[in-house]
Amino acid sequence: MNINTNEKNTDIKQGSWILSLLPFLLKQDRFKKLRTNKWIQAGTIVVIAMFIAYFSMFAGWQDNIELKLVDLRFRMRGEMPVDSSDIVIVAIDEQSFISLQKKWPFPRSYYARAIRNLSEAGARLIIFDVQFLEPADNGQDDVELAAATKQGTDVIFAGQIAFEIASLNTFNPLVVKPLKSLLDAGADWAYVNIDEDADGFIRRYRLFLRKVDHLYFPLALKALQVLQKTENDSIHVEQQDSIIVGNFTIPVYNNNSMLINYYGPTETFPTYSFASILDDAEFDLSEDEDTDIFDIQKESGIFKDKIVLIGASAEDLQDNKFTPFFDHNGAKRKMPGVEIIANALNTMLNSNYIYPLSSRLEFLIVLIFSIAAVIFSKKLKPYLGLLSSVTLIGLFLLFCFFIFTRYNLLANITLPVLAFTLSFSMGTINQVLTEQREKGVIRRTFQQYVARSVVDTMLKSGELPRFGGERRHLTVLFSDIRSFTTFSEKYPPEIVVQRLSEYLSAMVDVIFKHDGTLDKFVGDEVMALYGAPHYYENHAENACNTALEMIAELDYLKNKWALEKVEGFNIGIGINTGNVLVGNLGSVQLFDYTVIGDEVNLGARLEGANKFYSTTIIISESTYNEVRKKALMRELDIVRVKGKTKPVRIYELCGMHSLPTIVTDLLIKTYGYGLELYRQRKWELALKQFRDVLHHFPEDGPTLLQMQRCIRYMKHPPPENWDSIVDFSSK
Repeated sequence: MNINTNEKNTDIKQGSWILSLLPFLLKQDRFKKLRTNKWIQAGTIVVIAMFIAYFSMFAGWQDNIELKLVDLRFRMRGEMPVDSSDIVIVAIDEQSFISLQKKWPFPRSYYARAIRNLSEAGARLIIFDVQFLEPADNGQDDVELAAATKQGTDVIFAGQIAFEIASLNTFNPLVVKPLKSLLDAGADWAYVNIDEDADGFIRRYRLFLRKVDHLYFPLALKALQVLQKTENDSIHVEQQDSIIVGNFTIPVYNNNSMLINYYGPTETFPTYSFASILDDAEFDLSEDEDTDIFDIQKESGIFKDKIVLIGASAEDLQDNKFTPFFDHNGAKRKMPGVEIIANALNTMLNSNYIYPLSSRLEFLIVLIFSIAAVIFSKKLKPYLGLLSSVTLIGLFLLFCFFIFTRYNLLANITLPVLAFTLSFSMGTINQVLTEQREKGVIRRTFQQYVARSVVDTMLKSGELPRFGGERRHLTVLFSDIRSFTTFSEKYPPEIVVQRLSEYLSAMVDVIFKHDGTLDKFVGDEVMALYGAPHYYENHAENACNTALEMIAELDYLKNKWALEKVEGFNIGIGINTGNVLVGNLGSVQLFDYTVIGDEVNLGARLEGANKFYSTTIIISESTYNEVRKKALMRELDIVRVKGKTKPVRIYELCGMHSLPTIVTDLLIKTYGYGLELYRQRKWELALKQFRDVLHHFPEDGPTLLQMQRCIRYMKHPPPENWDSIVDFSSK
């Protein structure tokens, strides 16, 4: 009783120990289910893809791509009309350098005359993108410029905000204003600083710069203030989101800047040479003294009530910049800085701003794209998934172009496309790994019942194994060890098994290397297929390359075995090409992917024929026809194998592509000439050719055989109907 009680207690303790592990095992099982749940996998992929996409924004490369896509949208949209624009540009161009007598830098009296003339022509506002920061050499010129400023229409002069290095990563802004005399004359001023993007292009216009508690504004913004006759404190910055200038509300894009809505390439706005503005009755530049260009311009009213921007456009003055319209209709032209200001000002005057999509909407697009990519990768076949992906991205690009053209909305293209690409790639990889894992389970399960080749075919086609076959043109290779029985009798079983395993493993590696399919092992015989189950054109060439490499690999093994004091063995290889029946053949209990037919039997017979000719590789006439442009071989005989009435020519495969000259000249050419003489019953001449071959290759089997035939027929000639065909009665 006590013994039984102890055993019972022991069982209870063991059971308790197992029960204590159940929660852990259940958790492990639950974790495995969660890990293999497709919805959780998809969600994880979406989260990871979105995280990588957003994180890559900090690397900078995404910004560079996006900037180029912004430029592309401008060019695809094309130019916008500026016929009703209030802006006119006066350019200090190459013509000004040619026409004006005094060279650059022009005397300030020229600019004074320009102010007077434009004021007389009815200009509403004159903006200088030319800086007058230092006194002129001729002080009278500054006096004249100040006087013209005071007497003429409203003028805004250009200043500059420079930055000096205070310490590491710290810069102090330095305000450089125009001449005090010009400001005392009633002119306003603003800075001309324009920020370039990372690629050197100008797409943004900085709306203000801060020095301590004071804000400074650019020329275009100051122009809005002057045009509305508002005070300096009328400009309000609303929580970094927008700037209010009187009746104008300017949205801030980023870094205190707005996106310039470019109206077109260079000279989209009406542009006139600076020299033509000076060409009046008192300052005649034209060859025709009776023609004053500015007087004609004034009478035509082109400057009346206009905002006139004066700035450099000559390339030598280095004020021309890259813009989205740099490459326009095949012509590469930079835009003068003064015209960039004109585009920014015109954007403000027409409230034609470009707005980025909200971050929430952008996040929603990225999320939708990521989810769509995972669905495509999991639910569609690869080519359909790829086609659907390209279609979706194409539609998104059209959508981005449409909202930019119609509504001035700028959507981020790179971020959603990157998230989509990452999601689709990871989804595809996950799908492939899942399928491989499932195939592994199927393979391990079914290989216990059916042959491996059948399992491979089933997994590739996605169909269950079934009987059936088809006629197909392919190549078969047979390889067999010579005198293997003798070899196995000389050595212990473990040595025999080890050497056979090493040999067969090496041969199979060679077969697989050349896209062959291992059909079966029959003892020490190897059978391989080329062109099935996956068909390819050069199956005969691959079989020949396999045979040659098998011989080379065997030579390596024989040298290795010799060092181990174990002798090696030789093999014979037969190759034939033809139409065979290929498919899943066998019994109800077990069937195999194999080939049957007369052409298969011929391949096996050719392997055995190596013993008769003392050769290593024999190929059939049909294989010869497939590879004759690449292979080097010699004809052995015309034979009739057992079971076939039609004779075939057989050849010894010597190499592929190239061989030593002595081999091609003697073994192939001289031997071939001797064989031709032999078939013409010219025994003595044929014997001479064969002796030449044997002199250099004394152990060449086919040559020795042909010499024996010639000697025999010289003594006992064959009958008149002799056709030189050799009958093989044995298998």
